[in-house]
Amino acid sequence: MSHLHRTAALAAVLLVALLLPGVGVSSGAANDVLPISYTLYGDSIEGWGLTNTSITSPGPNLTVYVGAPVILTLIGNDQRVLHNWFIDYDGSNTPGGGEPSSKDFKSDMGPLTFPFTPDRAGNFTYKCRYHTTMMLGTIHVLAPKNVTLYGDSIGGWGFTNATIRSPGPRFTLVAGTNVTFTFVSNDSNPAVNHDFFIDYDGSGTWNVGEPRSQDFNSTATLTWPVHLDRAGNFTYRCMYHSGMLGNIIILGPPTGGGALNVALIPGIMIGTLGIVLVFAAVYHVRAVRAAKRMK
Repeated sequence: MSHLHRTAALAAVLLVALLLPGVGVSSGAANDVLPISYTLYGDSIEGWGLTNTSITSPGPNLTVYVGAPVILTLIGNDQRVLHNWFIDYDGSNTPGGGEPSSKDFKSDMGPLTFPFTPDRAGNFTYKCRYHTTMMLGTIHVLAPKNVTLYGDSIGGWGFTNATIRSPGPRFTLVAGTNVTFTFVSNDSNPAVNHDFFIDYDGSGTWNVGEPRSQDFNSTATLTWPVHLDRAGNFTYRCMYHSGMLGNIIILGPPTGGGALNVALIPGIMIGTLGIVLVFAAVYHVRAVRAAKRMK
């Protein structure tokens, strides 16, 4: 294998490693929580319903959360009529880039399972691409406002005391929102203190400007309100116990501190790969010239 091919292969491996979940930069934004599930019956004349006897137009209001997985079970209610389900973010009546959109389904195909994860907060309209005037309804995508975490000096973090692990659960919030954290110590010894901070700069230690809670222990639960002032892909930690860490994704545009917009990260990866390949090409040319001189 030539120098160029070896170097290009190495660059490709590095890029794949960056894109894999749990390696390098996280590729996912879904919370480690049970999915929110809805069953929807679709009818081209009547609309949508949570049951086949409650179909209306507009259909039922749905409530989901940014970053929390959703599973829809979609069932056609009219004989062999084709439907789909999508969120019409831009009001175009047609599924577009970035809009969650299911495969087509109809009554004689059986139920269709459609999983997706909302990536933006707001009130939007869901529709069928084939029957936009009748098959529509409102979906409320809420920014998470409350997070409960159980901390353990040996085990790590968990949303419950039965799910504690290290790294702790991944969760997604929204920049510019106020969030209330509730912290519960899972250590029975009241002398064991914990805290929680968001490691904006990736240094592994708390620094001025990074949100940090007060200490808490087994004697009392701590409630900590915080305003999220920037977007990015960060690590949360306890400054006292190195194993108490996890991934927090804050969605939104960059708002200070030099944080990266999560949406920019794949582009940065691709740009980095391009630079690596350029250096590989230069190295290959120099190696060829050197080989010719030796002859």
